[in-house]
Amino acid sequence: MKKATSKELTPEQRTELKPLAALPDEAIDTSDAPELLDWSNPKRGHFYRSLK
Repeated sequence: MKKATSKELTPEQRTELKPLAALPDEAIDTSDAPELLDWSNPKRGHFYRSLK
């Protein structure tokens, strides 16, 4: 089974994302998404649901 490819962005989406891409990392607020520092116990396939 082939993986689905992502759809191309529309010109409007590209226009909206351009100023965001220009922001420095310090200007981006990531306080609502804490950084995961401990990768010592990963679970492979945890979010995988097979298609039947």
